This record gives sequence, structure tokens and C-alpha cells, in this order.
Amino acid sequence: MSGDFKRLFESGQIGKMHLKNRIVMPPMGTGYHEKGGYVSQRLIDYLEARAKGGVGLIIIEVTAPSIECNVSNFQLTLGDDSYISGFRKLAEAVHQHGAKIAVQLQHSSWELMNGDRVQVGPSAIMVPARVMGVSGTPPHELTPDEISQRVQWFAAAAGRAQKAGLDGVEVHGAHQYLVASFLSPSTNQRNDKYGGTVENRARFMIEILQAVREKVGSDYPVWPRLNGQEFGFEDGITIEETRQTVPMFVAAGADGIHVSAYGAYSFAIRAPICDMPGFLVPIADEVKKVTSVPVIAVGRLDAELGEQILEQGKADFISIGRRLMADPELPNKAAAGKVDEITPCINCMDCIERPVTEGRGTACAVNAAMGQEREYRIQPAEKVKKIVVVGGGPAGMEAARVAALRGHRVVLYEKAPKLGGQLIVAALPPYKEELALLTEYMSDQLTRAGVDTLLNVEVTPDVIIGDKPDAVVVAAGGTPIIPDMPGINSTNVVTAQDVLSGREVGQNAVIIGGGMVGCETGHFLSEKGKHVTIVEMLKRMANDVSPMVRRRLLDGLRAKQVVMITGTSYEQIAENSVIVTTEEKKSEIPADSIILAVGYQPNNELYQALEGKVPEVYCIGDAARPQRIREAINDGYRAGLSV
Repeated sequence: MSGDFKRLFESGQIGKMHLKNRIVMPPMGTGYHEKGGYVSQRLIDYLEARAKGGVGLIIIEVTAPSIECNVSNFQLTLGDDSYISGFRKLAEAVHQHGAKIAVQLQHSSWELMNGDRVQVGPSAIMVPARVMGVSGTPPHELTPDEISQRVQWFAAAAGRAQKAGLDGVEVHGAHQYLVASFLSPSTNQRNDKYGGTVENRARFMIEILQAVREKVGSDYPVWPRLNGQEFGFEDGITIEETRQTVPMFVAAGADGIHVSAYGAYSFAIRAPICDMPGFLVPIADEVKKVTSVPVIAVGRLDAELGEQILEQGKADFISIGRRLMADPELPNKAAAGKVDEITPCINCMDCIERPVTEGRGTACAVNAAMGQEREYRIQPAEKVKKIVVVGGGPAGMEAARVAALRGHRVVLYEKAPKLGGQLIVAALPPYKEELALLTEYMSDQLTRAGVDTLLNVEVTPDVIIGDKPDAVVVAAGGTPIIPDMPGINSTNVVTAQDVLSGREVGQNAVIIGGGMVGCETGHFLSEKGKHVTIVEMLKRMANDVSPMVRRRLLDGLRAKQVVMITGTSYEQIAENSVIVTTEEKKSEIPADSIILAVGYQPNNELYQALEGKVPEVYCIGDAARPQRIREAINDGYRAGLSV
């Protein structure tokens, strides 16, 4: 036990379930299941890695209690007995590392009815803030008999979880799904016993807990996850209402309360995906004041903050989610006093949106092995080689780290005075500060792995060839694209990279390019009091940014009165202006400085010069194809495994 984390690594108990520490891995959707909602080996490997990493309790991601409400096959299911064996195999894998495992039962609000995909809810009303009616039509209002049927779905699924050897069941009553929609007055406008008063709106959850308790007996741990509060829209759940419902749920059989929250529109970035560590802890604290059962807090928590929360008595258990995606060994490292060796989560939201929408399951920007634990195992190389890596950005640093951990002798050349590459300037816009932590961490990992890092050295093909390496990894990054247009060579034209690196610009700044880099540069300059206009060729600003991050980014730009013009073509840069055309209308925008943010192109000249001249050569990261941090680190990891 670490003296610094005495409370975090104390044993604890939820109902009759004994846990070795106070760290809970909350349910987070991955898409790692087999078709039909069955447990896959990929999911087992992923969760077993977190169990091996020292977590006390794992809660399996959203699992449909019935086949009827797993309409997209995009989630796990415990809808009939055929699913039990897979969950049993998962439980056995987790148990061998001393962790406990529960399942979260969740009805998404979508079902198959008479062969059609239908949204169901407490009331036939459309509430865009809660995605009720998102399909364009009001949801089907469940009848009392249909409600009773769904209660039994939860009870039957809980019984199967118990048979599978899982240690407990969590009923998902948070965020924007079916049970939560009954609890929220924004979506529940019924006039019967399931609507109106706080007690009536809580009845669906109460009946689920009672039915589950009857099915699994008095000793099996059962608890709900709740929105302690809703943000960003009218008639949301208040903390005062939650203080009333929690004792009702405990009386119905709840052994604990897992406290989350939900926010709509730009608030969605904060709850449930809050970007301020501990943002939701005051809500958990309020819940703890009205109940004696254990309270689980959530909200970008880490080991240090978790220890403080426990010490202050604001919660009994600490949910650590995306940080465990970034580093499954977080608990073990914290317990050993190695906090500085924990891979930092950079709060990029890649795990929430982009990989899932791409259809390959979720992924982590900073942990290439997440979801590929079996294939991406770092094992000793059969033959020790001399490896040269050119470029100290994220791709190059990761390639060097992995290659060194496999036993190779690795030299990394970086022409700049410090490591980081594009991570250095990427950390400068507002809310991107955590990227600096990633650079610091990756640099430290190179030292620990024994990589020989040489800064302020720009190598040539002849130097590398003369060094006689067994393999070369070129990660020289990309270069800004300079569009071909009149006036582009004017002295008041600079790149976004220059601006973020400290280049001074005039009061009126026009940014050409409204992707992520352009918008973040606009936010950076608006914070400095500049008048900013962003012009974008596409009809949609920040088109390369995931929806949740995009929403907050654009809201921030609007709040700073940044002018955003889409659907433009760039005609000319004049002496003190930029001339653009939108829908056949030509406009002249005043500009003291013009900032180019139209993307990057590969810097692959060194790679081309080395092809056929050294035994092995790889081109990775932006040097191969400019992309995002996740792709760069994944490229580096794979290169480190390949050499």
C-alpha cells in the first residue's frame, strides 16, 4: 500500500461484495463485442488488462437486458441464456487478477417492434436536448403493461448475470436513455402513476430494483447509476429531486449509488464527459449526505483527486474511466508510488466518438494497444538491431520507445532543441494544455527505455547510411500547405504554426482554413483580444472535429465574437485585406495579418532518399500522411513492433 494513497487502496464493500481497493472502472462503450451482442475475446483481453492493472471493480459497458432492445447489435446483450457462457469466461479472466466485475444493464430507448426500429419513452414528446424524438417523430409512449414487461427484462438479465458468475448488477438510470427519461421531468409528462411527482417518475427504476432484487436474492449486489443533476436545458433533474429519489432506491434494494450527470448542447462536453476534473464530485457529495450506502463518484478523476475525495468523505469509491483506457496499469503504478509513469489521458474524446463511428470499436489516442492487447503485446526481439529514428514528434517517440522496450539499440535524432514535434504547438490553444503532459511523459519514457536521444541534429541520408543501421524509422513530420493564390508571399502572411509558436499578428486577423487547426488558432487569438475572421471552403466549419468537441469549440468562438464564413473560395491577398467569393458574391475582408491553416503535406524526402539504401526503412506519422495524434502514435507503435 502506498502511503500517498492510503484511502484509495483500502478495501471496501458494496453490499456483500468485498473489493480490494476503492478504484472502480465505470462502464464505457467499446464496440468490442461479437455480432449479436456476444462477449468477444477482444473484450476479454481489454478488461483483463485493466484487472491485471490493479483496479478493484470493473463494470461492464452498457448491456441490453433483452434482445428486443439491442436493435443495432452495437452493444452487449444478456437477452437469453446463450449469452451466459461468454460473460462467464469474462468473469473468470477478471477474477484471476483479484478484481470483481459487475454488468451495467441499459435500455437505450430503441427497440424492435413488429420488425421496425422504434424509439420508446415515457411520453410521446420530442425533446432534442435528450434525443427523444431524434428520428424526427415522437417516441412510442409505453403503456403500463409494456413498462411491466421491460421491468421483467431487467430482472431476467440480472439473473443471467448472476448465473454467469458476475459479482453484481448496475441499472443504468443516467445520461439520456430509457430509465433516465422516466426520471427526468423534461421527457416524462405522463399523468398516470409513472409521471408527475418525483415519486411517480422514480417508480420505473424502483420497480426494476425490486424485481431484480427478487430475482437475485438479498445478498447479490445491485445498484443504480443516476443523473444527480441535468444541465443545459429546462426542466432537467435537480439535485433536490435526486436527494428525494436516492432514499427511495435504497429502500427498493440498492446497495450503492453511482452518481453521474447529463448535459445537453455545449454542456455535453462537461457532463457526463466533463473536462474539469472533479466537476461532478459536489453532486456525489450531496447524494452521500442522504444515504448510508456507498456512493461512487465520477468525472475525470485520477488517483490524487480520488484520494482527496475519499479523505474528505465526499464519496466511498472513485470511478476512473478514460484514464484507465490510456493506462490500464494506473492503479498498480499509483500504489507503487510511480504516478509520474502513468500515461496521461489528454481528454481528446477520440475514445468517445471517432473510432466508434468508424465502425472498428473504440480506440485511445495515447494507448495504441487499447483493444488490441493480444496483437500489440511488446515482446523481446529475436535479434537485437541498431535502429535509427528520425523525428521526435509523437510518432517518432513512440516508435523509439517500443523498439527499445523490445531490446533494440535505438538512436533518435531531432532537429529541434526539444522533443514533441507538433505536440508543442498543439498544446498552446485554450483547453489543450494537457498535451504538454503527454510530451513530458513520452520524453521521460524514452529515457527510461534507454533511447539515445540527440537534439539539435538534422541528419542527412549520407549520415544515416554511413551509420550502418539495421533499420530506419522516418518520422520527420509534415509541412504546412501553402495555397497557390495571388499575394501569398506578402510579409503579413504567416502560418498557424508560426502564430501558435509566438509570432505576433495584427489586430485584424483573417484565418484561411476553418478546420481544427484554424478554429483553435482563432480561439487562441481571440483570447488575446484580436478581431478574428475564419474563412473555410467547406459549408461546415470544423468539419474534421468530432461532434462533442466541435460543439464546444464553435460555441467558444461565437462567445468571443469570431466571424466564421463558410463556402468560400480564396481569390487574392491584397495589401490590407483578403478577397473571397461566397455564392458568387465577392467580398473584401480587412486584414492586418493573414494566417494559413489549410493543412499539412507529408515530409517524406528523407524516406525516399533512403529507400533501397538501408536494410529496412519505414515512413510513419505526418511524414507519411498528416493525420491526428491517435494515428501518429499508432503508426509509431506498429513501427516499433515491426523493426
